[in-house]
Amino acid sequence: MTNTPISDRLSPLPESFMFGVATADHQCEAYDSRYEDIRDVWERRRALTIRGQATDFWHRYAEDIALAQSLGCKMFRFSIAWSRVEPEPGKFSEEAFEHYRQVIETIRSHNMEPMATLHHFTHPIHVEARGGLTGPEFPSIFASYAKEVAQRLGPLVRYWISFNEPSQLIYGYVKPWWERAYFMPPGLDRGATIADQMTAVQKLMQNLFLAHTRARTILKQANPDAQVGANPMLLGLPLWLQKLVDRNVTNLRRPEDFVAQGKRFSERALLEKGQVDVVIATLTMTQERHQQVAFSETYYQAGQFLLVKSASSIQRLEDLDRKPVAVVKSTTAESAINWLIPAANVQVVDNYDDALRALDYEQISAILADDTILLGTAEQYPGKYRLVGKNGEGLTEENYAAAVAKGDRELLNAVDIAVRNFKESGAWAASYARHFPGQPVPEPPRIGRRSTLADITNQAGGQSLVSNQPLPKPLLRSIQNRGYLIVAVKDNVPGFGYCDPKTGEFSGLEIDLARAVAQQIFGDPSKVKFQAVTTQERLPMLRSLVRIFDPIFKIFSALSSSLTSNWWHLGMAGKLPTFLCPQECVGQQDFVGFDYYWGISNLRLNRIQQLMDAAFGRFGNAPVWSGVLYDMLKFHAQLFPGKEIMIVENGCVEIADKVVKREEYIRQHIQQVQRARQDGVNVVGYVSWCITSNREWGLKFGPDSDFGLYHVQLDHDPELKRQPSAAATVYRDIIKKGGV
Repeated sequence: MTNTPISDRLSPLPESFMFGVATADHQCEAYDSRYEDIRDVWERRRALTIRGQATDFWHRYAEDIALAQSLGCKMFRFSIAWSRVEPEPGKFSEEAFEHYRQVIETIRSHNMEPMATLHHFTHPIHVEARGGLTGPEFPSIFASYAKEVAQRLGPLVRYWISFNEPSQLIYGYVKPWWERAYFMPPGLDRGATIADQMTAVQKLMQNLFLAHTRARTILKQANPDAQVGANPMLLGLPLWLQKLVDRNVTNLRRPEDFVAQGKRFSERALLEKGQVDVVIATLTMTQERHQQVAFSETYYQAGQFLLVKSASSIQRLEDLDRKPVAVVKSTTAESAINWLIPAANVQVVDNYDDALRALDYEQISAILADDTILLGTAEQYPGKYRLVGKNGEGLTEENYAAAVAKGDRELLNAVDIAVRNFKESGAWAASYARHFPGQPVPEPPRIGRRSTLADITNQAGGQSLVSNQPLPKPLLRSIQNRGYLIVAVKDNVPGFGYCDPKTGEFSGLEIDLARAVAQQIFGDPSKVKFQAVTTQERLPMLRSLVRIFDPIFKIFSALSSSLTSNWWHLGMAGKLPTFLCPQECVGQQDFVGFDYYWGISNLRLNRIQQLMDAAFGRFGNAPVWSGVLYDMLKFHAQLFPGKEIMIVENGCVEIADKVVKREEYIRQHIQQVQRARQDGVNVVGYVSWCITSNREWGLKFGPDSDFGLYHVQLDHDPELKRQPSAAATVYRDIIKKGGV
């Protein structure tokens, strides 16, 4: 045996090897209301981070292309914004096409190979209005778009991606039981059954194969040298386990079997029964709570304020630096104060009475809490206290929602329908006027959490995928058999949830909403029992001991479904049933592309949880395992003998795994590429995601969503300066040496 480092035993990659970088239109091009795409609608409807100016790649593409050349890259991947080149059905913009021609020419002039993507997670609204990716006309619609692209740009580009990460597109139509919402557009309505979801996914898979095949034929007619492929995103599972997962899809015989697998993926294995059925108790939706329970859509919007004594000198947040500020345990204020007033001396108390007592005795300078809590206090003691916000508004926006146990889809559907009816029928406004007399009645929170598909098809007169059938209620049976609903509420927040100590009667906006839920389930608003809870009791009262098995249920759900298989390449290899991949689509790719980011070398529960979180856009603790990349390359070389293999995306956020630095991440993964190449695998390219920081699909910008080799402060730098990271320096050195 030798102790020589593996990097010293690897041959450099050949001169022809294509190192590269990438961008995507929606993530980097500035928003333009004239060319809105489906992601713009999605991000606005879901209150996600909108792209805004992004990195302004539309105007600064030459700068970023020059940066890629300075790294030594030989390939630059970009995507065409379909909504820009076809702003109306059948009407194409020569101006937009000329822009992309200039992008391509600039890439070529910098001695790099352009790689163009036709569909990078987004498409025009008018496409969705005509049925979207699952509609029967989509392959023809996509082929028409591809024909126009090919006529104008085809001869200038050799490498093409038809669909970016087709393996991820399915999550716009199916939702695992542990996730609160569809991961990407268009999403189905809340009432979509598991059969609805899996039928939509089946249509999607078939359409993607058909559309890709037709686009490939068109591109190769325009340029016989065109190399057309796709880049499914692969999760890094041990190879033996991935093969077992792949059997879930290759062994399918009937569409009904496909639907049955979806049931395991979309429905919790065991129904969790806590002490209450629903929580409606001034509960704010937060990322942490989303991991524990499932939320309805918003029924009230509040905001964090500071409560101070009227005579206090406190006027701004900065006035509280190094001063004691109280927050109540288990409230959103407990976490919000760390970024609102980072220099404050935080005092965590058990309840609001303790906080108010501390303020009265001047043991603290302020209380941070929702205005729903503080307004009642200020009104109860006129002249004694006042609220401090920002420009008369709250310091944050807090969305109140009802909560149910995860996996209880039918109960959540019923609650959602009740919330919507409560807001749309005028009951919300009437309740607010009754419980907040003398105050102007605000507009109720807009109807949210509907799918983009439903928004667009309703506006355009199209048809939703979801049939308007009576709501199925198999998981509601135990509640119905009991004969009443148990709802956890507050009993000490006037206007929202209050219990009269003399009569024992509950009243408030949330009480009225709970009765509306009972009306939805039983047809009788009186069939509800209220359980008064403290702030700390709200979630524990909802959940049971069954939750300790959640990690195991998640593993089983994910690994027993064909949805997590490598279905794209299995289809291209002729190993899928024809109801998913039609026979004419088999083998219709010129190179084997895939994306790889995260992986696990063992089945430890915490690592599996991290991998699943990363798969759904939570990258901050994503697990890094470079070793499986070698196995992936070898596997695909055996599946497609002689085909070129391209790693179309590989990259890392700044704080992934909290152990592996980004520069080390790059070294480790390129080392596996060198191993595979040395062992005879025809891997011809490695593209790093991505050249600059970008808008990562609705996520807030920060270290855990920044993949850029060049850092751009998207939120606070109007000049959007490109600053090289340590990872950029390492990547440049690796490219110069041809490897690690």
